[in-house]
Amino acid sequence: MIEYINPKLSEMTGYSSEELLGQNNNILKSGEISADIFTDMWQQLREGNIWSGQLLNRKKDGTLFWDSTSISPLRTDTGEISHFIAVKEDITERLRAEEQLRMVAAVFETSNEAIMVADHQGTIKVVNAAFERITGYSAAEVKGQNPSILSSGRHDRFFYNAMWESLNTEGCWSGEIWNRRKDGSVYPEWLSISALHDDEGQITEFVSVFSDITSRKEAEANIRHQAYYDALTQLPNRSLLLDRLEVAIITAERDQQMISVLFIDLDRFKYVNDTLGHEHGDELLMEVSKRLTQCVRESDTVARFGGDEFVILLHNIQSDRDAALVAEKIIRKLSDPFTLAGRDIIIGASIGLAMYPGESDDPDTLLRNADLAMYRAKQTGRNRFQFFTSSLQEHANTLMEMEQNLRQALEHGQLEVHYQPLVRAQSGRVTGVEALLRWHHPTLGMISPDQFIPLAEDTGLIGPIGQWVLETACQQISLWQQQGLKLYLSVNISGRQRNLGMDAPLLHRILQESRLEAAQLVLEITEGMLLENSEETIAWLQSFCDLGVHLAIDDFGTGYSALSYLKRFPIDTLKIDREFVRDLTLDNEDALLVEAIISMARSLKLRLIAEGVETAEQRNVLFSLGCEFLQGYYFAKPMPAEALVAWMADYQPIRLS
Repeated sequence: MIEYINPKLSEMTGYSSEELLGQNNNILKSGEISADIFTDMWQQLREGNIWSGQLLNRKKDGTLFWDSTSISPLRTDTGEISHFIAVKEDITERLRAEEQLRMVAAVFETSNEAIMVADHQGTIKVVNAAFERITGYSAAEVKGQNPSILSSGRHDRFFYNAMWESLNTEGCWSGEIWNRRKDGSVYPEWLSISALHDDEGQITEFVSVFSDITSRKEAEANIRHQAYYDALTQLPNRSLLLDRLEVAIITAERDQQMISVLFIDLDRFKYVNDTLGHEHGDELLMEVSKRLTQCVRESDTVARFGGDEFVILLHNIQSDRDAALVAEKIIRKLSDPFTLAGRDIIIGASIGLAMYPGESDDPDTLLRNADLAMYRAKQTGRNRFQFFTSSLQEHANTLMEMEQNLRQALEHGQLEVHYQPLVRAQSGRVTGVEALLRWHHPTLGMISPDQFIPLAEDTGLIGPIGQWVLETACQQISLWQQQGLKLYLSVNISGRQRNLGMDAPLLHRILQESRLEAAQLVLEITEGMLLENSEETIAWLQSFCDLGVHLAIDDFGTGYSALSYLKRFPIDTLKIDREFVRDLTLDNEDALLVEAIISMARSLKLRLIAEGVETAEQRNVLFSLGCEFLQGYYFAKPMPAEALVAWMADYQPIRLS
């Protein structure tokens, strides 16, 4: 039982004397410490020993506090223990301060950031382990030294004056700084310095905290490189090109200089990618970038614009002739064979050139004009260059307007399918028709397919338009067959349609919906598709043949077809181009060419159709040479479905003997 307390214990616990006297000392227990402590304590006391230790007790208001306790036993005259005197001291704040100091010490020693404490004169007093690791100096080596021992020499006195000005006025400074390690290597660090003051406001110490940001700087440099350079070729990319082009225009205007932009598109790059694979396609792009760099000065810029497109920026040239000479050099350089996968590959390039000063005064317009000129170079034969002119811009504007009109043509019913008869050479009997697309514009009238078909190809409109032509023509032929008009249908398709959803399942659905037998449909492709000679193209065409559809090569003889190509592709029909028929007589070279084509077709068991027959003489010559089927104005022009029915009713075939 508690028999006596002094006022200090009341102050410490919050209990008054009346509340504690007569109570068991357990009233102060917190219940938060181990019972073993009390067991040991009572054993010591009963043996007559003094016990000292730290106890976690609880005040009247429930808060916990630590006290340092010393308990001594009191004995009677006979030596028996009659009382215990406990002397207590509240050490809660002291323990808290000690814990905080331990934490600070732990942070100081285990921090990944270097910490250095210097006195008010800047003399180093203490450093942590991270400081030693980052700088290479031991604590003993720097103690008593000035922090200038770390100076890299990269910063001038104005830098340090500004630092000390900030420390003296604001009490802190932080920023990026370059310092030197013990081994002499220079590294970047992020440094924060704080000034500590005494009660009178005088600076007593400086605490510096810094970290090595070498890896961060390298990462930032890598990010900047990725942002401005092409990952494959390491050439400047579009973003950096635009920045340099903007600066070049400003410089050219200021210094009265001339610059040129060359927009380069590789010819037949897709062929390399499709036949050899993307790995060799990437290899080709890297080789092209090396050759392009060899064609210009170090002061010029060679950039990869995207895909197989490159842009060259020529600075401070004397005339457009200088730009033309570079373009000629590039064409020669890129016309030399590239060795890929053990094969010599020839690609070539089409180049468009735009000049400043000229008809453009900003980077985007300059690039767009060069792009237009490149497109024109590609249209006029490839592997050549073309300067931008205002007429090209007018042509581009016309195409843009035509594209907008073409997008509306299908939904507004301006497109029509016309049909041109295909006849037997000897009997003149009509066996089939070719479906030909026509565009009747409400204000411009009939627009030539030579104008809008390439545009549809380039813009992707050939996808929905081509599907509409197939659906419309198949339904029409099926309807005619139900009415007793037995004709087969021939329709042109392009490789572009393969990437726009034209496939065997779609064609199968069209045939089913129109109730047209697959054997009654011939799909015509161009010789250019043979040149691709890719497994994907062959598989695409084969999938149509698997449905029972026939395949024909249109305009045969104008390209570069070889027997090896014809044997690989599932072709069963050749259509001789009209160029060989136009001036055809029995005693000219065209007759020899046609005869050779006919002989080849027979050896490959291919059906042969001659296009562009316009005269009776042409018909007679073709028949005499052995061409079995004919098509052309001599028999009939392409016409709408209703007109064809009327023509068929009046048509009287003339048989050749």
